Amino acid sequence: MITTKKITIPPRFKIAYSKPTYAREWTRYGVQAKAPEYLLQMAAGSDHVIAATHGGVTEIYVRKSSVAA
Repeated sequence: MITTKKITIPPRFKIAYSKPTYAREWTRYGVQAKAPEYLLQMAAGSDHVIAATHGGVTEIYVRKSSVAA
């Protein structure tokens, strides 16, 4: 198993939640429409959600929505 201190997230993704392994509560970044538990389930089969754990911290990233101006 290879572990790194930093992961590279593809462009067009933003962080939605993070949680250290010792914590009970998720830290939310911005306004999120979905709960972290739901996003973790979606990450297994969706191209719009990435869940990654590194350095004892689990982070959930979601694809940025493109808004037409």
